[in-house]
Amino acid sequence: MLTLDNISKSFGGRIIFDHVTWTVADDARVGLVGLNGAGKSTLLKLIAGKLEPDSGRITKPQRSQIGYLEQDAPEMGGRSVLDETLAALADMRQLDQRRLELEDILSREHSGPRHDAALHEYGEVLHELERHEFYTAESRAISVLFGLGFKQADLGRDVAEFSGGIRMRIALAKVLLQRPEFLLLDEPTNHLDIEARNWLEDYLDSYSGGIIVVSHDHYFLDRVTRLTVEVARGSLTEYPGNYSFYLAERERRFAIELSAYQKQREEIERIEAFIGRFRYQASKAKLVQSRIKQLEKIERLQPPAGIERPPAIKFPACERSARRVIELHNVVKRFGALTVYDGVSLAIERGARIALVGPNGAGKSTMMRILAGVEQLTAGERVVGDRVRIGYFAQNLSEALNYSNTVFAELANHAEGMTTTEIRNLLGAMLFSGDDVNKRIAVLSGGERGRLALAKVLAHPNNCLLLDEPTNNLDIVAKEVLLKALKEFPGTVVLVSHDRHILNQLVNEVIEVGHGRALRYLGNYDDYLDKKMTEQAAIDFQAVNQTSPNLPPMKQIRRAKIADDVVNPSAAGRERNHKPGLLQRQLQRERAKLLKARAELEARIEQKESELAALSSEMNDPNFYLARRDADAIISRYEKLGREIEGLYERLASFEDSGE
Repeated sequence: MLTLDNISKSFGGRIIFDHVTWTVADDARVGLVGLNGAGKSTLLKLIAGKLEPDSGRITKPQRSQIGYLEQDAPEMGGRSVLDETLAALADMRQLDQRRLELEDILSREHSGPRHDAALHEYGEVLHELERHEFYTAESRAISVLFGLGFKQADLGRDVAEFSGGIRMRIALAKVLLQRPEFLLLDEPTNHLDIEARNWLEDYLDSYSGGIIVVSHDHYFLDRVTRLTVEVARGSLTEYPGNYSFYLAERERRFAIELSAYQKQREEIERIEAFIGRFRYQASKAKLVQSRIKQLEKIERLQPPAGIERPPAIKFPACERSARRVIELHNVVKRFGALTVYDGVSLAIERGARIALVGPNGAGKSTMMRILAGVEQLTAGERVVGDRVRIGYFAQNLSEALNYSNTVFAELANHAEGMTTTEIRNLLGAMLFSGDDVNKRIAVLSGGERGRLALAKVLAHPNNCLLLDEPTNNLDIVAKEVLLKALKEFPGTVVLVSHDRHILNQLVNEVIEVGHGRALRYLGNYDDYLDKKMTEQAAIDFQAVNQTSPNLPPMKQIRRAKIADDVVNPSAAGRERNHKPGLLQRQLQRERAKLLKARAELEARIEQKESELAALSSEMNDPNFYLARRDADAIISRYEKLGREIEGLYERLASFEDSGE
């Protein structure tokens, strides 16, 4: 158990923690949440021993190791990526050196006190080396680095060649390689793409030690944590669930606490009004004194935590655009010998909520610049519809800010038709509060400038927003405020984001870019993943048929389904409803009297799959919404067919294994 006993910590007279007591189980999965500046990172530093409490003590399990990932990239250089990662095990290397020394002593001393002491220590050293899996360190390091997005060619490169974001990945790899009893992770997903985040979630899900994490990623917190701790007003409040549970439970508690606070305020105001009214009337002196004593005995409730929520974002009124917002016709984009897009045609419809997805380097940001009209085309045409006003956000837009302006002046100079209150509210939603709005832009951090650049885009009456990683510098509360605003935005939204919560909650189309193409998928990000899984299963099925063309149809189907489960093991359990142990059973011999029934079932599957393929081709046409007035009916038919086919495959699998 990790224990904080009566901990207090202050900075410059500001109380961060006030006599906090907290116990963390050895296998805890804790998410720390709270407003910026509440003390989340400070709490991790106290536990990690990077800061000392003003009072109280922190007790850790004996011989336990704590791994701590800070937000900022540490200084690195002079070593390869692999060697830098392995440097995390320097203490284990020293221990391995001690093993060699002890072996030398034991080879020379066969008995006596020195032999016995060396033998005892030797056992402890071996135990520690085995416990930390020291002798498989290099293979584990490579596995972790690959999971975090590094390639084989990167392992030998000098760390100094990489950006701060990539060095943060190396720092994360070093912490994970140590396999400490407690992992303290401060914003571990900040510099990870979706694939690396998925890998990290799976890694942490099977981690045997305790985990305490600070993150602004809603989806990540839901997958990794089982306990949420809110840091607010110098104290910690536990919520026994993940982040989604915390949000619902906090609202319930907030409503109760706010009601009690408001009732007490009303009672206090009533008593104060009585005292003020009759204070100077002699006949009421006793009653007044009684009320004064009553008022003094009341233990004043504080406003509930959360009452200081950021204001909502209100977009300026925008004109309704043409139905076709942006069209690309046979667009080609090359950078030297590298072809990023090769004949892409695409149509963005009014009101669409589109996510651009693809691995790093696939061309997501390039596509955003093409849509925004700031990237020159190698070939093809970009057409913008009538009355379309485009607001484009990218991280490098912060470089165009006027550094001599204040935050408020910079936004006010570019806000069209917004009142002073609306400007302040927008800045508040972007985490600029109080005197922050009067800061000169020159003194802002890179993240703060990024938030201000985003605010400038949102302050224009645009009806099409192109947002490239808009939430990178926002905390989890500000992300929710932006998500709510974008849901209510009447125009069109195209975004690149690694935040899967936003991708699932906001978007209704996904465009996958890569290999020179741009492929459209209907639905949110989870729907996209499901469709990709189905496509992969079809590829596996075809591969089985090609490698085993003489197998009976039933065995081909069985092998294809087994292959799909190997490629997508988690999806197999989630997406199908097979009987327990079905895939593990041996295929029973087909009975002659059932051959006809099986053939009929296969024919039905083939007919329905042909119909499904035809619908899929039609739905992926860029003109689908424009050409078909019955688009919703087609989508419903597509989803129904999918369920029917799945049911037929279930019957086919059951039919085959039961031998009936």
